[in-house]
Amino acid sequence: VVAKGMKDLYDRSSRRPLCLPKLWMVEDLLERELNSSKTHAQFIALLSTPILNVMPALVPFKRRLKLFEKIVSTNRLSIQGSHATNDLNPGIGVKIMRGRVLEDGIRQLNNLGTRMRERIRVIYVNEAGVVEGGIDVGGLFKEFWTDLSNLAFQPGYALFCATEGSANCLYPNPSSRAAHGSDDILLFEFLGRILGKALYEGITIQPLFAHFFLSFLKGDYNYLHMLSDLSTIDPQLYNNLMFLKTYEGDAADLCLTFTVANNDFGNTVEIPLIPGGEDIEVTNYNKHRYIGRVAKHHVCDRVKEQSEAFTRGLWEVIDKTWLKLFNEPELRVLISGATEGKIDVDDLQAHTKYAGGFTGFDRTVTRFWNVMRGMKSEHQAGVLRFVTSCERPPPLGFSSMNPPFTIQRVGILRDGDKLPTSSTCFNVLKLPTYSSEKVLRERLIYAIESGTGFELS
Repeated sequence: VVAKGMKDLYDRSSRRPLCLPKLWMVEDLLERELNSSKTHAQFIALLSTPILNVMPALVPFKRRLKLFEKIVSTNRLSIQGSHATNDLNPGIGVKIMRGRVLEDGIRQLNNLGTRMRERIRVIYVNEAGVVEGGIDVGGLFKEFWTDLSNLAFQPGYALFCATEGSANCLYPNPSSRAAHGSDDILLFEFLGRILGKALYEGITIQPLFAHFFLSFLKGDYNYLHMLSDLSTIDPQLYNNLMFLKTYEGDAADLCLTFTVANNDFGNTVEIPLIPGGEDIEVTNYNKHRYIGRVAKHHVCDRVKEQSEAFTRGLWEVIDKTWLKLFNEPELRVLISGATEGKIDVDDLQAHTKYAGGFTGFDRTVTRFWNVMRGMKSEHQAGVLRFVTSCERPPPLGFSSMNPPFTIQRVGILRDGDKLPTSSTCFNVLKLPTYSSEKVLRERLIYAIESGTGFELS
């Protein structure tokens, strides 16, 4: 009972903080056990410890992130092998045509099941039918994921909706069936598998998911929060229900019944909330039941099939017990990165490597970091995507980026000779030795905004 009460309090605090996050934590909890573990089996065994089963929030968040990373990386190493040990498995090759990433991805990847944990080698074909250059050791899959997410997670594609307000967090579109027919469930399963693969490969993604949808991904949605979740989906409906809840007159005067009207792209259908709901009047006696049923319909019932399909795909790649280490805001960080588009340039610089003759004290390198610090956040994110195919830093910071962010020297005679290019497989920025900071800024921004592909690197 005490443990459940603590968990409910922490769940409530994850939505609206009740205290400073550090007050939940025991600073050195599981530190010794994590540091002494070496194998996948040992890391998995830590998941069975009472503290992680009952109240994982007591363990500092970064330590749980590290445990998740160790579980995944040791499992990945056993399946895929490694360049470092010269036993890299050949993996599964998939050919993707630019402009057909979703169609080609579903056709070649959606039936792999748990084989999605194997190494996936993406071969891009451009619009002219020519195979693009580059050997994929991860970078092209990251680019494939980014191209795919730019299509499938856009609200205009009608698979996902965005919450109200500035956050624009995504959740399944209740009208996806009307837009995509019976294929919508297939699409959600595929996107769940692709998200699982991104987590498995340590790829940080751009989309942010809504709090209640993240609860579904963990498999433990708390129905006590339906009303607060409804406020993020449909603020007007939420306000109407709050008016009904506090209405001091006779609720029967409002002429409501236990029904809701679903509007799918102009096609309105009345749905009973309970059997015979169209004939049951909302009164002061039953209005609280009505409010709960309306909230459940919009938050849970209308997206149930889509959420279950997405979750099935995700759990084929990422075991659901691994995700129970985190609450919803922490899971959002695990999936979408530690910041909302803001890059910690100091952290990036501290963990950057140099190649081709560059050092950290080179004049061009100094100019690059000055340019990065002076950029808008969207341009900083653009540089990160240009080099790594991902707009956000890893959850554990740039120290955990593998391969590390690298700047390689490209000698030039004139500023107009070359643009910056990149090798996303190895997270390498190929930076020409421009004559001034002004030229470097202009050329770098032009390169990241022009959509230059991997094949030009």
